[in-house]
Amino acid sequence: MEIDLANVISAIGTIAAAYFAYNQYTKNKITDLKIEYYKKEEERKSYKRSENTAKVFGELWRVLYETKADRVYIVQPHPLGHIAFLSVQFEVKRKGIAGMKENIQSLPMSEVAVFAEALAKNLFMYFSDIDNQVKDRVAKSILSVNGCNTVAIKRLNSSQDWVGNIFCEFTDNDSIPDEKELHRVLHEAAINIQYILPEFKDKKI
Repeated sequence: MEIDLANVISAIGTIAAAYFAYNQYTKNKITDLKIEYYKKEEERKSYKRSENTAKVFGELWRVLYETKADRVYIVQPHPLGHIAFLSVQFEVKRKGIAGMKENIQSLPMSEVAVFAEALAKNLFMYFSDIDNQVKDRVAKSILSVNGCNTVAIKRLNSSQDWVGNIFCEFTDNDSIPDEKELHRVLHEAAINIQYILPEFKDKKI
């Protein structure tokens, strides 16, 4: 029985081509599935970030109204893991009160080293006399120039340790809650915020 070598080679070629085509199709299908998965995962993360952002703002508004403060905001160290700057991305304030957000953007920690160390180490701080109690010259200037007379500060922690501080500020000394009450309100807010606080990401860095 004679074997037609040309036909055998042709058959092998056809089988090989079909195999490689199927193999490539499978790889493309897997790639498409991975892309679809990552898209859905990013959509889920984006939705979660938006939901968390809304919750953070909700807590800050609650603090503002419960304490009758003039300005409440969060100072965040960044980038996490290699902290070098301080910035504000979440802030609420009463009408007519100047904002802090534009004044604290990628502020080098080296410029407020003493104050930054205090923010990282202390669970709660209360300053009723900015000029005499705040030792860091730059931090004192930022607070005073923007009309802050009294401030309560609560540290935020997560699995990554220090992730920020809630600042609750008053521009005058009328109707300020006592230190114990401020601590209670800020402690409750911290518990609700610290594990969902979106990481600050500076596009310039």
